[in-house]
Amino acid sequence: MTYNTGTSAYRQVEVLSASPAQLVVIVYDYLLVQLCRAARAIETHDFELRADALTRANAAVTELLNGLDVEQGGAIGKQLHSLYMFYLGELIDVGRKNDLVLLNRIRSQVSELRTAFADVSSRNNASAA
Repeated sequence: MTYNTGTSAYRQVEVLSASPAQLVVIVYDYLLVQLCRAARAIETHDFELRADALTRANAAVTELLNGLDVEQGGAIGKQLHSLYMFYLGELIDVGRKNDLVLLNRIRSQVSELRTAFADVSSRNNASAA
């Protein structure tokens, strides 16, 4: 078994056994990786990598958006919906303008959201045990 195959199998087990809150954290992790790839691509003028990373980041935000239950989530669900829609527009601007400052601002905000969801997830896991 190669390293990639082992890593892929581990990730698959992790996703299949994750709680809904843990799945959100996994998507945030993926989004952050793609935003980092996009930043590196902008810095190195690698337009192909930038396009790929931004497309994948867009897909991750769309996944977060599609996973929202706005009715059950109440005010927080509506705010997250608005924020994710905002990110989709901002990612388009990053691609159009090669705006590293904007990308880093998004990355910082996503990192904060990821930390908050990870905290909630770990509290839920602790109370379930």
